[in-house]
Amino acid sequence: MNTIVIVDSDSRWIDNYKRMLAPFQGELNCMYFQHSEQAMEYMSAHKASVLVSELDMPVMSGMELFEMLDMLSPSTVRIAMTKVHDVTKTLEVLNYGQVFRLILKPFFLVEDIIVPIQAAITHHKMMEREKEFQQKTEMELVKLNDRVEQLWGKLAEKKLIYDGICRGTAVIMEENLSPEISNFNQVEAEFIADFCEKLLQEFIQFYMYEKQNFIFFMNYLKNQFHHPGKSCTFKICNGTGGEIPGTVMRRIAYGMFLIGYLCWQFLDSYHIENMIVTEGDAYVLKVQQFCPEGNVSYKIKSPEVLKVLLRTVQDLGRVLSDGVAGQETGQTIAVKMYYTAENSFEFPVR
Repeated sequence: MNTIVIVDSDSRWIDNYKRMLAPFQGELNCMYFQHSEQAMEYMSAHKASVLVSELDMPVMSGMELFEMLDMLSPSTVRIAMTKVHDVTKTLEVLNYGQVFRLILKPFFLVEDIIVPIQAAITHHKMMEREKEFQQKTEMELVKLNDRVEQLWGKLAEKKLIYDGICRGTAVIMEENLSPEISNFNQVEAEFIADFCEKLLQEFIQFYMYEKQNFIFFMNYLKNQFHHPGKSCTFKICNGTGGEIPGTVMRRIAYGMFLIGYLCWQFLDSYHIENMIVTEGDAYVLKVQQFCPEGNVSYKIKSPEVLKVLLRTVQDLGRVLSDGVAGQETGQTIAVKMYYTAENSFEFPVR
């Protein structure tokens, strides 16, 4: 129910207001005061939708009451009442932007007071809806700004790591290739460049797959390296018995990519089994490469190219894991790569 505060120092007019507004007591909570101070005290403790006040009152005039209301209850709609005996004062009231309606006295019809009050209530509801919408919009903007800040933070973090990738890759490539690049012919040099570019491209792509799981990476890697019709098999198994954290999974997946890509580029046939297990707090990628009986058939005939790029892959594996161990027994090459959840997926800056 809307609360209407009516202030008039004349008790006779107070009685008239009560009589005129009695039929509307079911929809209006009308509070009557003869002194502005009493009205101020009431409105300091209660919310009022509309204030209807006589302007010409002793001690505190109606205009002074309206001005005080600016601080006390700015959303309350003001209606002024006055007699037209001073044109200048009446114009001042009309020019006062906070006064919603002006009622001229004397009046004798109920409509002369209830119509302005009902219009003021409608106006008050509209202002409350606008205020609520503005507050909601401001809250959404705050949330949006927070989200933008988070995205900027992530972007800055990705840029930092991307810069680290480039610096780290440049260091690794320079250490491995610079001393020997002059020994290769143009075809071999171009192959080495393409090979290393692919390693970098895939690393950046794996870094972007920050929310992907084991199934995604298994399918992605098998599509590249598992081709039984060409005697190239690439098997992957999760032996942890649970879900692998995404930040660890993409690092492990890139480790599998390094091995798969090396074999795909250099061997005519291969059989590789990847098993992910846990040892203490670490995740371990166990890789076994089973070589065919007899001599291994290489796509690239240059042992120097194979040697340089094998060392590059080995260096990347060491840099991007928390430890590497390997052994070769007969026709089997076994590698273990260790990963902990605490470490991030990035190159160290040298």
